[in-house]
Amino acid sequence: MYYITSFKRKDSILYLFPHTSAGYFLIMIKPKGIIVHSMAEFLRHEGKKVTAHEFLKILKLSVHGFIHPNGEYERMIKTPGRAAHAGKSIHENLSGLNSHFLGFELLVPGEHDYGSFLKAIDTPGTYTEEQFEQSVQVCKYWMKQYDIPVKNVVRHSDVSGDHVRGKGKGKKDPGSAFEWEKFVEALS
Repeated sequence: MYYITSFKRKDSILYLFPHTSAGYFLIMIKPKGIIVHSMAEFLRHEGKKVTAHEFLKILKLSVHGFIHPNGEYERMIKTPGRAAHAGKSIHENLSGLNSHFLGFELLVPGEHDYGSFLKAIDTPGTYTEEQFEQSVQVCKYWMKQYDIPVKNVVRHSDVSGDHVRGKGKGKKDPGSAFEWEKFVEALS
């Protein structure tokens, strides 16, 4: 690891890592919050079945980690590195949340297209108890590690919904299948 002393930003430091999934440069952020996302465990890309991790890499997107249906946590970007997961996003007058928030994907079991994914995230029982418990543990760890208040643990739909991206263009994840009130209570 090499420290680049000529690069300075208000809330970040640039490090050079020769082999990261984010490319050669990894910007370290000062996390102010956590975004809970979800996506299909498997997707189709150019006729080939790919994992969520592979799919994000193809799109040149990233997230800090994935929580599999069995509760396993798979890291993509080392925290507190900057990941490309929030897109157009706003929370409490703070925009561009990639530079301020950590994020993980709850993986919806199986292979999905967008339509079946949207149906799944609103179907009770989609997320496993193992995913729920691991999500709580990941968030509690990050909250303690980076002094993040529970009010800054949000759903992707809270910060990138239609109210931010425009009618019909907003994010919907993790959907009603994820028991949000129970989750927030477990974090408190």
